[in-house]
Amino acid sequence: MDIQNHFYGHTAALAAYAGLPAPRHVAGLIQHGWTTQPPIPLNFADFPDVERSGHRHLFVWSHSSRAWAAAKSARRSFPLGAPWAYLASIPAVSTQMTSPAAGTLILPVHSSRIVHIHGDQGALAASFAASEGPSTVCLHDDDLTKPEVVAQWRAAGHELVTAGPRHDPQFLGRIAGLIARHGRVVSNRLITPIMYAASVGREVGVYGDPLSLGAADVDPMSAIRDRWPELHGESATGDLVREIARDELGFGHVMAAADLVRILGWGVPASGHGARRRGLRSMGPAYDYWAGAPVRKALNVLGIGRRDVEAASNVGGASPMAWLRHPLSHLPKLLPREATVVDPLPAALPVA
Repeated sequence: MDIQNHFYGHTAALAAYAGLPAPRHVAGLIQHGWTTQPPIPLNFADFPDVERSGHRHLFVWSHSSRAWAAAKSARRSFPLGAPWAYLASIPAVSTQMTSPAAGTLILPVHSSRIVHIHGDQGALAASFAASEGPSTVCLHDDDLTKPEVVAQWRAAGHELVTAGPRHDPQFLGRIAGLIARHGRVVSNRLITPIMYAASVGREVGVYGDPLSLGAADVDPMSAIRDRWPELHGESATGDLVREIARDELGFGHVMAAADLVRILGWGVPASGHGARRRGLRSMGPAYDYWAGAPVRKALNVLGIGRRDVEAASNVGGASPMAWLRHPLSHLPKLLPREATVVDPLPAALPVA
C-alpha cells in the first residue's frame, strides 16, 4: 500500500517465490530493512492505524530478533520473514549459494537522500585493501552521486559495482548474486547484507571505522556489538552465526507460496461472485498506494499529520526540508513489472 513495499526488489523476490511474473499491490506494509531498532516505529511511523481494521498488516521480518520484543509493541504485527529468506529458499538460488566461491565482497555503510555519512572513506577503503586485498566493493546507488566517494574506493584498488537504485526489482537478486559469487562478505557496520550472507553460511566480518551517521546514529556502536557479539570481528562463521542471522531474518516464518499469496492480498479467485467481491477488496491497497499513502506522508512532512507515537518526530533527526529536497522520490511509481530473476541470479552493475 506504500512505495516502501517495493524497495530493494523485496516484492519482486516474494513474487518469484510465489511463482508470479510480477509483484502486485500489498494489503499492508512490509519492513524494508534489518534494523537495530524496533522496526514498527522506524518503518511504519507515517501510518499509525493501518493494521487496526484487520484488512491490512504490518509485515515485520521476525518476531525473534534481538532488536525488539514484539509482544511489548503497542501495535500488532505479522511475522512474514524477510524477502531474502524467501529468495534464498528458492531451490535454484539455494543451489547457487552452496556452490564454491572465493574472494571478498565489501559492502560499506551507505548514505541516503536523508542520512549522510561522515568520516574518512578513503582511509576505510585503504584499510580494507590492506586487510582483505583488492576486493569487490558494492556501493549503494545514493553514494554514486558523490564522485569523491567513488574515487576514494577506486583509488584503493577495489573493483566497484552496484546493485542498482532502490526501485530496481533486481536489486535483491543482484545482492544475492554477489554473495553467491564470493566466499567472504565484510562491512564496517553490522548491516542487512551481513545478515543475508551469514544466513546462507558465508564467512562474514564486521570491523573497521564505522564512520558516522550523524543524528541517525541512535545506538552506540558498543551497544550494537554487545547485542550481537557473535557477528562482530574480522571473521565470523559457523552454525551459531548462521542461526542467529536466520532468526533475525525470520527464516522460521517463511510461508508456503499459496499462504504467502493469500496474506499479501495477491490471491484473486478465477471467476464468479467471489472474484467480483475480491476485486472490490483489492481496490483498497491500490487506492492506498496511489493516493492515500502519499497524502498521509505529505501531511506528516509538513507537520500537520499524525505519526506513530512511539516514533521520533523526525527520522534520523532530519528536518522536513531534508525530505522536501527530493519530493519526487517519495511519490508512487508504476509497480515493478518483473519478479526477481533466479536462474542464474543477476550480475551486479559495474560502476563507470
